[in-house]
Amino acid sequence: MFSVFARPKPCKIMTTLRDTEASWHLSKLAKVSDTSYVYVTRLVSRMQKEGLVTIEAKGKKRLVKLTEKGMKVANAITELMNKFQG
Repeated sequence: MFSVFARPKPCKIMTTLRDTEASWHLSKLAKVSDTSYVYVTRLVSRMQKEGLVTIEAKGKKRLVKLTEKGMKVANAITELMNKFQG
């Protein structure tokens, strides 16, 4: 039922980024969310413009992290998902 109200793949990416212990590169996010690298790149770029994530270059790879605003959104998504499951 959650997928009726929210797009599952962007939500999956946002909730995945809540794990601050892991290094989240674009290719790793694509694999976890079962999407293409191009899709993740475009989505993360839009998220960066909205102030939800920061992108840090680490050699050839780009590391994605949630901002404070992004963490609040990710927490809200998680809360909503839990309400539909419970």
